[in-house]
Amino acid sequence: MAAPQLIWEVVKGHNSFLRKNLNHTSFSAEAGNLYNKHSYKYSGLANAKTVDISAEGDAVKVSKKRSKAVSQPAKNLSTSVSKKNGRRVLKSVAKEVAGYRPDLKSVAKEVAGYRPDLKAAAVARAAAVLKSIRVKKAAAKAQ
Repeated sequence: MAAPQLIWEVVKGHNSFLRKNLNHTSFSAEAGNLYNKHSYKYSGLANAKTVDISAEGDAVKVSKKRSKAVSQPAKNLSTSVSKKNGRRVLKSVAKEVAGYRPDLKSVAKEVAGYRPDLKAAAVARAAAVLKSIRVKKAAAKAQ
């Protein structure tokens, strides 16, 4: 696989997910982009490790790209579905993205963090997905 910086340089100007606004702001509609910002840090195309959070019925689905299986599309994503209540979902998303390390003595737990820089974005996206699920349930209940 090519270097992520090279991939970003190729796709940053023109790709099918790019949405340009009248106020010269650029957004991105690609999977794995938590803030939908058109930037290298949040890009789901260029980065080898990406996180995508979406709704699946009444549950929250967290998908992570596996960096070792990039050339194998069937094995590329690792998904987990959480049907817990809101607070537990947010806590599990934060642990899954940033990595949970209760003690720093173990070498395996030291490198357990997947993308700690995306922790706040993942929690914000999970909260927005949970809110959309609540609104959908309330609308269905009102009818």
